Amino acid sequence: MKRGEELKAQVQDWLTNWFVARVKIGKSAPETLRDTDYFEAGWLTSMEVVEFVTEIEQRFGMQFSDRDLQDPRFVTIAGLTELILERSTETSQSR
Repeated sequence: MKRGEELKAQVQDWLTNWFVARVKIGKSAPETLRDTDYFEAGWLTSMEVVEFVTEIEQRFGMQFSDRDLQDPRFVTIAGLTELILERSTETSQSR
C-alpha cells in the first residue's frame, strides 16, 4: 500500500472509530458510514462539533479554517478525510 493510501485509510479508520465509540453506530458497513452525512443522521450535534474538530486537529496536527468548516465535504467521513489530508500536507510543507 502506498504511503498516501495508507494515511487515507488511517484517517478514515480513526474517524469511523470516533463515531462508532461515541454514537454507538454499527461498524458492519464502514463504506456506507463513510458516505453518510453525519449531521443529517444525527450522529453529531452542534455542541459536539467543537469537541470533534478539536480532537481531529490535535490527532492529525493540523488546523481547520472557517472555510473548511463550511466545505460541503466536511459532512461525511470520506469528505472530511480529504480535508484532513489536504491540511496535513499543507502543514507539513510549511514547516
